Amino acid sequence: MRSRGQRAAARLPRLYLAAVGLLVGVTITAARVGGSPEDPAEGSPPTPSPPEAVAPSGSGTVAPAPADAVGSEWTLTIDQDFSTPAAPGEFDRVYPGWAEYDGTRDTSGHGLYDSDRVVSVSDGVLRKTLHTEDGQPLVAAVTPVPHVQTYGRYEVRFRADALPGYKIAWLLWPDDDDWHDGELNFPEAYLDAGEEIHGFAHEIGPNPHVNAFIADTGQTLLEWHTAVIEWRPDSVTFALDGVEYRTTDPVAVPQVPMYWSLQTETKRVGPAADVSGTVSIDYVRAWAWTPPA
Repeated sequence: MRSRGQRAAARLPRLYLAAVGLLVGVTITAARVGGSPEDPAEGSPPTPSPPEAVAPSGSGTVAPAPADAVGSEWTLTIDQDFSTPAAPGEFDRVYPGWAEYDGTRDTSGHGLYDSDRVVSVSDGVLRKTLHTEDGQPLVAAVTPVPHVQTYGRYEVRFRADALPGYKIAWLLWPDDDDWHDGELNFPEAYLDAGEEIHGFAHEIGPNPHVNAFIADTGQTLLEWHTAVIEWRPDSVTFALDGVEYRTTDPVAVPQVPMYWSLQTETKRVGPAADVSGTVSIDYVRAWAWTPPA
């Protein structure tokens, strides 16, 4: 059986950008949309909007909801606020099982997953410091423990510097390693300045390279955000800062056990050697779905 990192490397690069207006405070239900397995054409990114002036606390001035305030259909399984420091080189020891991709190549093949040289934890924030050493771009994937369940709620608070040539692809991936069983990606975004946060549900069945569902948030990663995936037997909901995007299309809703991986990696066209900066994670939480009585 392939390792977690080898599973990630086996996935085809994919992003399909569709223009959807951001409607604050409402749920957006999308129909099935055909997508592309390839990254969009490289070009000049749009000029980003100025980031909000939010100071880390670790993560901004708007407090997220408490972990126990999400409703009776969810049972908390992970509540990690990174209160235990981990110096560079210590992450895998302090947080055992959270760096399963180490030593493998990322999806594009340019980057090397290496938490020892990338990940640290201090002041209640996990930081991925992306950079190149001796010509090798170094990246990291965080795999929260416990990994695997069927249906669940997943929440992460995060921000990122502008890092041309890098991307985040934080996803739920089938534990049986069969892409035909589905894939949920949220948040996913290039880290180039001005790039926006998207969500994708890949089509279940013979054409997993097609995006059965796409959510375009209109938001960049320069500010702190809270992203949520809610995966139920009959629906998938992506939410960014409380704005929800939902599908009930059966070909977009996986029905097999999946694991959660916060992959931060290189793009198809990798970064220049002098590009370096940080992706920050304030906390991660996960819940198992509890069927209603």
